[in-house]
This record gives sequence, structure tokens and C-alpha cells, in this order.
Amino acid sequence: MGSKYDMVARLLVAVDVSGSISETSLAEFFGVISKFFKYGITTLDIIQFDTELKNDIITMDKSFRATQQIKILGRGGTSYQPVINYIHEHKQYDGLIVFTDGDGAVPRIDFATRTKLLWVCQNKNAYNRHHSWMEKTGRACYVEK
Repeated sequence: MGSKYDMVARLLVAVDVSGSISETSLAEFFGVISKFFKYGITTLDIIQFDTELKNDIITMDKSFRATQQIKILGRGGTSYQPVINYIHEHKQYDGLIVFTDGDGAVPRIDFATRTKLLWVCQNKNAYNRHHSWMEKTGRACYVEK
């Protein structure tokens, strides 16, 4: 009697690969992303960006080793708008998680979306500098070291 539903969340993770993000921060970002699988997430779609989207979507599961299988592209400036435009055009996602240092122009989100947005800053200082604009579009937090 009754029904059983598997809860599935379609998440897009956007990783800032601009020049202001250190190799250490990138490793920390991918370390945090890898831990999502401990909490029941089965797959994540990953995209890299700087001033533009840098790759096709990479679908990651718990067997995927980001540090061994993802080549970092980009290393230019930072623009969040290409990621926001992508999420507007691809409405299948329940959530967008952006790993960044926050150093970029505030994106325009001038459309209605059901996609929840989480900004993850590389550290507490970046969070303190940028959380006020980030929280106008979603939630914000930082990677604790």
C-alpha cells in the first residue's frame, strides 16, 4: 500500500576557473563537490566558466575523480552572466551551485526561474565582500578551511 518515490535532484555545479582562483581553491572546490555523493546525490552536472562557458557539461557520479579527469580550462576574467543565461535556457535543473571568489560583475537575473541558486565563496573574506549581492539572487556560504 502506498507509493515509493526516489528523490532525485538535478543539480548544475558551475566552477569559476578564472585567473583569480588559485589551484588550491580549485582543488578545495572539487573536494567539496566530491563530498555531495555521501549525502545521497547520485549525479551532478559540472561546467567551468570564466568570461564564458569553457566546456560541455560533464556529468559526475561517485566513481568520478575530478582531480584526475577534469582538465581546467580558461583562467581569464570572470562573468557570471553566461552561467545565468545557461540556467535560463536549460530549465531541467532544480538547483545551481556556483563555486567562486565573487570577483566579477553582478549578474542580471531578469527572468522567473524555479532553479534555486547557491553561491559558494572560496573563503570567509570573499563571502564577507560579496554576500550582500549574492543573497539578492539566492543563498551564499563559504568553504570553511
